[in-house]
Amino acid sequence: MFLNEVIELICEIDKEKIEIFLSKSAAEILMRYKIVEKLEGYKINDENNTSIFTITKLFSGKFDKIVIAPCSTNTIAKIVHGISDTLITNIFSQGGKLRLPIYVLPSDSKQIIEFKTRSGRKHTLFMRRIDRENLKKLKKFEGVKVFNTVEELKKSLIQGQI
Repeated sequence: MFLNEVIELICEIDKEKIEIFLSKSAAEILMRYKIVEKLEGYKINDENNTSIFTITKLFSGKFDKIVIAPCSTNTIAKIVHGISDTLITNIFSQGGKLRLPIYVLPSDSKQIIEFKTRSGRKHTLFMRRIDRENLKKLKKFEGVKVFNTVEELKKSLIQGQI
């Protein structure tokens, strides 16, 4: 959920003020649906470049916050259990150690999500108890702000002058 809205939000931000870090799944989805073209000109890092040098970009002083959006339930589960084995979970871990504010927009933030596939088929997803518990834990993390909508995230970013 929220992928297209997050891409639209990114496109509103000056390319010099943002650096994008993509999970393996995000990179695959962006390529498959040809959304990646919208991000032309942005600095993009992905799982193919998960070396320590990518993570240590956080120590450059260039970044004043981290935004993980949309954030999958899998990534949230890893984060709340202290697992740092992907580019995104490592960014979260190191960003937290640096005390950078971290904004998270979970892809599943509602108890019930109704949506249509590209073919028009309707689906209803029900948030699992474990996912609700993990989200509740994440909201208690120091320095982490969890958002329910892209609009909430955008408002917070604008107030902080992105």
